[in-house]
This record gives sequence, structure tokens and C-alpha cells, in this order.
Amino acid sequence: MCGIAGIFHLDGSPIQVHQLRAMTQIIRHRGPDDEGFLLAHTEAGQSSAHWSSDSISEIKSKLEPLPTTTQCNLGIGFRRLAIIDLSAGGHQPLCDESKNYYLTFNGQIYNYLEIKNELLALGVNFKTVSDTEVLLKSYIQWGVKCLDRLIGMFAFVIYDRTNKCLFAARDRLGVKPFVYTYDNQRFIWASEEKQLICSKLVTPQVNESVMVHFLRNVSLFESQETFFKEIHQLPPASYALINAKGISIQKYWHLQLDEDIEQLTFGAAKEKTKSLLEDAVKLRLRSDVPLGIALSGGIDSSSISCVARKLSPSILRTFSVYYEGKNFDERPYIQAVINTGGFDPVFYTGDQHCTVDQINQWIFHQDAPTSGGSPFAAYQNYRNVRSAGITVLLNGQGGDELFAGYPYYLKYFLAQQIKSKQYQAALNNLWKIALTQGPMNGLKQLFLSWKVLTGKMDLLRQLEYQKYATANLYPEEFPYIMEGALSTNFFKQALLNGITRTHLPHMLRWEDRNSMAHSVESRVPFLDHRLVEFAYSLPDHYKIQGGIQKFILRDAMHSVVPEQILKRTDKIGFATPTDQWTSCILKNAIQELLHDPLFRTRTWIYGNRVLKKVNESPQSFGQHELWRIINAELWHRRFIDQIS
Repeated sequence: MCGIAGIFHLDGSPIQVHQLRAMTQIIRHRGPDDEGFLLAHTEAGQSSAHWSSDSISEIKSKLEPLPTTTQCNLGIGFRRLAIIDLSAGGHQPLCDESKNYYLTFNGQIYNYLEIKNELLALGVNFKTVSDTEVLLKSYIQWGVKCLDRLIGMFAFVIYDRTNKCLFAARDRLGVKPFVYTYDNQRFIWASEEKQLICSKLVTPQVNESVMVHFLRNVSLFESQETFFKEIHQLPPASYALINAKGISIQKYWHLQLDEDIEQLTFGAAKEKTKSLLEDAVKLRLRSDVPLGIALSGGIDSSSISCVARKLSPSILRTFSVYYEGKNFDERPYIQAVINTGGFDPVFYTGDQHCTVDQINQWIFHQDAPTSGGSPFAAYQNYRNVRSAGITVLLNGQGGDELFAGYPYYLKYFLAQQIKSKQYQAALNNLWKIALTQGPMNGLKQLFLSWKVLTGKMDLLRQLEYQKYATANLYPEEFPYIMEGALSTNFFKQALLNGITRTHLPHMLRWEDRNSMAHSVESRVPFLDHRLVEFAYSLPDHYKIQGGIQKFILRDAMHSVVPEQILKRTDKIGFATPTDQWTSCILKNAIQELLHDPLFRTRTWIYGNRVLKKVNESPQSFGQHELWRIINAELWHRRFIDQIS
């Protein structure tokens, strides 16, 4: 788990070393344990490894220091958070014996031991016990096809001296970040946008379409674009080849339906769900540093906690955040897991006194505005995790997307049942929803499912998000497009969209930036691609049955997770008092920001209308809308105004 950076001048002109150095210095939080550099001239075939001030002493004794100038047209930088093989053997950039291949790698290959055994059987030799060397030797042995063997989260770049090119890749679900800018002459990449900005090779400009989408539709990172006009993301499940001719990007994995899985009986599917989750957790317990678990009281984090306890011989540390009040406090459910034994719990009381300065620091780590206070609370919790001596944290991210845990999915499920003429089943689910969630919610789901059936997706999106935004505060609305066609299965299409576009991408970004801000590696067992593929292909009614969501996961975790949790239908979803913050303790600071003439110069919002609304009817803003506006303004000041 680390931070990567690089500058490649495709025309062969020399790079500026101080620019590369700045890109690694600003992300020391991603890798405080070590630092390394590679300088290369791709046409001449020359390369040299170097150390700098944060490199470990053993590396300093073997290499030359990073020079202040160079004639090389390629520079690669690296920051290390040591997790596997804590010795100098885990130093990067890592080269093979021939010195033809150099790797910088952010992430973890969880099945590295299995791949290593496969390579050993082929006669491949190893000089370290790191997963980094396994990744490098896998590329040398299998080329692009090595990606098919990897179970993990990763963003990496390999300098292939033989082919005079860079090979870059990102994991299937996009757990680890990879951002870049390309202008036909230079390819510059990094783990975080701020690295590209501080290199002075990118002039920060607001991507207004992304900003307006965020403010109006609460959409974040649904495409390759970022909030910076010139900075893009390498898409998940993709690799890139970069050489003197330019850049080409290809997908290497697609989430697709498996007809064999669709034919499984419920009993067989339940056992397979359980075994896949157990194996995913087992692989993610591999660590050479202390490990803990994020426990929120919901089914997902409780499942991870209880499965991990079953597989681990050690007492496991759990970390939980709570806020006072029945709408925020999950401690009774958290305690139910802890009472099963084998846990050492740490509780964190959410800060009721958040300040603009704290939010500013958080936005610096996010490189983007955010849509609510939950990720901010998680950011604060990671500070506790690190201060407790924990470097790796498992969490339940992804369970809702895989097993249809959000109420959002109900309308698509009902619409598909109606479309498939499963009228009795649809009526049964509607009846159960009305009984457990109230008659009005049952009618609402019926109305929304009808909108799905009639194909009115733009109207549906508007209905779904009207509670979040006040349309006349923003200059333009951009169309929302679902992934793929909606002509086959409404429910599976919504699940695919949630996994690949609307839900997971921004949550994984928050998770990465929050954890790495405090030098903690976050692991997400539910997003093991084998479990993702399996869960996606399950029959619809295995996920929702009798109005109960995550039905098969609940059944699979029977006798593993306390029944008190499995029977829950009221999970809060890591709620935070966001709107209480903006209307109370942040009220004066918000007034000051909005009255600043600078705010009213923004082209992505009608500042005067916002100010009028704050003064005349502050309670009429959409849910968390004022938080998003303030986040956007603070982001603009931090990354655009201060740097321009």
C-alpha cells in the first residue's frame, strides 16, 4: 500500500527532477516508511535507481542520491507503506535481475503466495518474500495476461525497457486510484490529483460539468473525468500502454452474467456465498503488520468481523464510530458482535464540534468536494485506528451493492418482476414492504417501479434526487445515462450500474483517501472479484425475498453473525448529523464563506441565489445540499484560487 508518481516525456526531452520530487513529497502520508526513484532514458536504454531523504538506510548505502538534474526523459517516484515483507526487499522501484523491468505498485496482491508457487513450478526464482516481486515476475512471465490471475487491489506502472514502453494497470473494481494527464508530449501519473498540481505541469481548472453534476445530481466519479479539467482517471479493470507513439487504454475485465450460477439452487448458492466470503477474508488477513476491523453494527461489517474472528487465532481489534441520538447510535448492534467473544473493541464518539479548518484539511486529502458527513466521520476514525497502532483495517464496503442492500434497488426489482409477469411475487414483495416500511413507502415503490417500466429514466432520476438539490441554484443540468441498455433485466442493470458507476466508485475513493491520509491500508473483502462475479449472477429473488434485502447473505451468515443483526431492516448506514452541523455549529462560518465576494464569482453556481436562500429560508435546502456547496467552495479555494 503506497503512493506512485511519474513523468514521461514522449519526445525524449529531459524531465525536471524537482517536479518529480514534489510529487512524492506531497503524499508522504501514503508512504512514510520508504521512498525510491528511477531515472531512465527510454531511447538510450539507460536507467538508474536513486534514494532521497525518506529512503531507508539500507537503500541509501546501496544507491546514489537523487540528482538535481538529469538528461533522462522518464522519472518514476514511489512512497512505501510497508505491509508485506517489511525488509528492504519491499523497496521500490523494484527491478528484475536483467534490469529490463522496473515496477512501482500501490496496493496488495492477496493471492501472491499461490501465484508465487505457480511461478516457482515454472522455474522462476525470487530474491524477496514480497507480493511486489510476485507481481513483477508475473508480468515478465505472462505479460498482460498476468492481470487475469491477480486477486487484489492495485494501481501499478511497469517500465518495460525491452519494449521502450510503460505498462500501467488498475484493479477490476477501482479500489486503488490512478490519475493522469496526457498532452501528446507528456504522460504524467500519480495516486492523487494534488501530485499533478504540485508538479506545476498541470494548471488547475474546474471541470464545470463534473461540478454541476455533483451539486445537482449528487454524482461523483461516474466517468474518467475528475473535478480538474486536465486530469483523468485510468478506468477500473483497465490497462494502458504508453510509448513514444502515445497512449492506448484497454479493458481487461467486464462484469458479466454467468448462466451456470443462475441455475444454482438456493441452498447451493448460499453455501457458495459463504465459502467465497470466507476465502476473501482469509486472503485479506495476510499481513506482516497489526490488523483491525471497522465494525458499524450492520450486516456487512458484522459478517466480516465474525468471519475474520473465526479464521484468526488472535484477538481482533474493532473500531467503531457513533453519535449520540437514536438516529445515529449503533452501539447495541456493535455490542452484539463484540459479545460473541474474541474482540478488543475501540469506540470513537463522533466529533460534534467539526470546524471549517478540519473540513479543509479533509478536502485536501480528498482532492474533491464530498456529498455528506459520513466519509468525514470515517476520516476522523482512521486517525484513531492509526494511533492505536493498526496499519491494516478490514471493512464491509461493497455488501450493499452486491446484495441489493439499498432501498434504491427495490423499484428495479419490482419492475423486473412485473416485466417478467411474476405478478404474485411482486404483490407479495409489495405487501411485505408495506408491512415493514409503511403503506406509503409501499405505494412509493410501486409508483417508482412503474416509472422504470415506462422507461422514464430522466424523470426517475429527477424524482430520486429532488430531495437533495435546489435546481435553480445551478446553471445547467446534464443528462444522466445508465450503463448499457435497459432492455434485458432492470434489476441486474441497476446492480451493474451501482457497482461500476453510481455507488461504489465514489465510496471507494473516500475509503482510499480517508485511510491513506492516516497511513492505514483499507481492505474490502466483499469486493473480491470472484465474489462480485458470483453475487451479480445470482437469481434476483435470492437477493430480495419477501421484501427483505440481502436475503441470501443473511441466510449464509446464519450461526455466524448474531441473529439480532441478521433480522435488522433498519440499518442506519453510517449516518452522521450533517445537516445539524451546517445549521448549527458551522452556521457562522458558512455565513462568512457565502458573504465573501469571491463565492459570488463562481461560474458553477448562482452565488447570489444561494446567499438569498441562506438568509430567507435556510431550512429549505435539500438534504446535505449546503454541505456540498460549502465543500465545493472550500475545494475551489484550496486547489484553484490558492494555486492560480
